Amino acid sequence: MTPRTQSLLKQPADDEARFQIHSKVEIGFILRSAMQSGEMVSAHFNEGRDSMVTALLVVDTTNGFCVVDAAKDDSLNARLVASSRISFVSRQDKIKIRWEVPRAKLVEFEGQPALRTPMPESLLKFQRREFFRAETPVMRPVKCVIPLPESRRLEVNLFDISLGGVGLTGFPDSFALDVSQELKGCSIILPEVGVITVSLQIRNVTETILKDGRVTRRVGCMFVGLPPGSDTVIQRYIIRLERERRAKLS
Repeated sequence: MTPRTQSLLKQPADDEARFQIHSKVEIGFILRSAMQSGEMVSAHFNEGRDSMVTALLVVDTTNGFCVVDAAKDDSLNARLVASSRISFVSRQDKIKIRWEVPRAKLVEFEGQPALRTPMPESLLKFQRREFFRAETPVMRPVKCVIPLPESRRLEVNLFDISLGGVGLTGFPDSFALDVSQELKGCSIILPEVGVITVSLQIRNVTETILKDGRVTRRVGCMFVGLPPGSDTVIQRYIIRLERERRAKLS
C-alpha cells in the first residue's frame, strides 16, 4: 500500500474527534453487529505497507479480545503479528467504522489459523453518508467505460452507486489513479434502465489484498456536473437493486 493510500485511511484529527467512541459497551455492540452482518474487514499494518481482507470471528467484551480470520499467506500473517499498530476498517449498518490495536497474535479458531487482538480502546464511527449507496451485483457487474487518448477506452466495474457518485474496481496496475483526478466523459451502463454520461472525480483509493493473494484497488468517485435527468435514471436503478435485494431476502 502506498503512502498516499495510507493517508486516505485517516481524516483530520478535528474531524475524527466528533466520531470517536470510547464506551466499551458501545464498541462491543458495534463490532458484534458488524460480525453478525458478515461485513468485510480490511486490515492495514506494517506501517501501511501491507493490507488484507479478513472477517471478525469473535467479539468477546467480557475477556476483552477479538478474533479475525488469518490470511492464507503465512508471511503476511507474520508481518501483521510483528506490527506494533494495526488498523481495521469495516462497516456497521452501512456506516464506516475504524479501530486500531497495538498487537495481534496467531491462534487457532475452530481448527483454522486466526488472529487474536485486544478489544480497541476507542472506535471511529463516521457519519451516515449524504446519499444512500446501493451495492451492485457481483455476478452481473455494472460497467463504466472511461475514454482514453487515441480513441481507446477502459472498461471497469462498479461495486456501488449513489446519487453522489460510484465506487469502481478493476483498474489495471498500469493505470495511474490520483486523488482529485478527473475522469471525463465516462459512460455508466445501468442494465434495463439506461446509460448516463458524466465526469467522475476520484475522491479516495484503497488497495487491498484478497484472500487468494491478488491485489485490488477500490476507487471512490464523485459525480461532476451530473447532466439533467441523470439523477432520475440513477434513482430508478437504485430502487430496482433494492427490490431485487429484498426479494432474495424474502
